[in-house]
Amino acid sequence: MASFYEQRMLRLFERYELPNNARVMFKALEEFETSIIDEAALGRLVRLSPTNRSALVSTMVKCANIMKEKPKESKYCLTIITSCGKMLEIANKPTQNVGFPGFGKLPPEIRHRIYDMYLGNGAGAPVIIPNPKKDNCSCAPHEPPAHEKFVNVDMALAFTSKRISAECLGSFYSKRRVMFHWCGARADIGISQLKGMEQLEVMTVVVSRATSRLLTHREQEIREFFGAKRNSYNTLPESLGWDELISLRGLKIVTVEHINKRKADRRTDEDRKSLENMLNRYLLRPNDSSQ
Repeated sequence: MASFYEQRMLRLFERYELPNNARVMFKALEEFETSIIDEAALGRLVRLSPTNRSALVSTMVKCANIMKEKPKESKYCLTIITSCGKMLEIANKPTQNVGFPGFGKLPPEIRHRIYDMYLGNGAGAPVIIPNPKKDNCSCAPHEPPAHEKFVNVDMALAFTSKRISAECLGSFYSKRRVMFHWCGARADIGISQLKGMEQLEVMTVVVSRATSRLLTHREQEIREFFGAKRNSYNTLPESLGWDELISLRGLKIVTVEHINKRKADRRTDEDRKSLENMLNRYLLRPNDSSQ
């Protein structure tokens, strides 16, 4: 019987156009045969995942058709069909009452479904907005978008272990977007903390005239020696938090919005669009992209 390594070397999965989940199950079968996992773990991968079971059945059907059309492939097709039958047989064995197998041993799709239910990930998942301010900052207060309201999410599960933290936060950020008003004396600190949200995919930056009220440390030093510009209107690249914002990487969608005109003075449409274009050029690069 060809091993999983031999099947990959012969590119059987690609040649026969087998489902991706079939590849996952054949790898699990090899781990079972080499005593990395036990029979119960292999059976759970099929019983608890309709997708895995369906992949095994469709693989058997595909290989049977290939044997009819290409008899020379019968050797490998028969091996694959036999292996699929073995895995289904193991999955269909009566299970002993040994209790819950452990969260980490559940198939990934089951774990992510649990994360979605725990976090409330659904069609109406709200955006992530900073907590209401508690200091005397003169910036406009944080408010949710229209028809939405603040929702507290219990994130205790994300701090149980390193593995669960990565999976849970990945599920959380992939279904939500971070939205913040770029302004204030701690803008650089707040924006730099976004680098710790490695699974963050979607972000909305809200800008206003208040965004440029405070300058980057570099711009402050330049003006100490060269003086202020004649035009008192500061540009976005001079605003506190610019360096931290432009250094973010790995996002999939970045948008820029004007502040609600009832809360603060707006910038020009040219400012908004220019910033959005530049952030899309830089922030959508992968994390390992060179500057």
